[in-house]
Amino acid sequence: MLDFQPVTIICTIINLLVLYFFFRKFLFGRVNAVLAQREQLIQQQIAEAEAANARAQQAQAEYEQKLAGARQEAAQLMADAKQRADAAYADRLAEADADAKQRAEDAARRIEAERGEMLRAARGEVAQLAVLAAAEIAAKRLDTDDDRALAEEFLQKVGNAQ
Repeated sequence: MLDFQPVTIICTIINLLVLYFFFRKFLFGRVNAVLAQREQLIQQQIAEAEAANARAQQAQAEYEQKLAGARQEAAQLMADAKQRADAAYADRLAEADADAKQRAEDAARRIEAERGEMLRAARGEVAQLAVLAAAEIAAKRLDTDDDRALAEEFLQKVGNAQ
């Protein structure tokens, strides 16, 4: 059966106390120091991770801000380029319109000059024909310069009357 002996119980208690104080003195201090050091290292890594996360969020915000600025600048550049292109188009259109008007005016002047020249030539020919006809009728040769001037004056009067 089981027999309890107080000496064995007391020796066991004393052994346990000695062992407890020995572990407390040499083992628990070091283990606690290692655990505290490990806890401090973990806390430091968490703080570094949070700081890195904050920096990453700040960098992302700056990137998004720069991207929005770049998009706005690109839109402004496109608007400016379109405005310059529209202005250049309007200038060229105005130039072409002015050039066309100038050419039309030049052509009208040339046509008027050619018409006047043709009328003068036609009057001269008609005057010469009138002089020849008058000479034939009178059966004599007339002075052509004087007669031509007289015929031109007559044709001018007739032309003004019409």
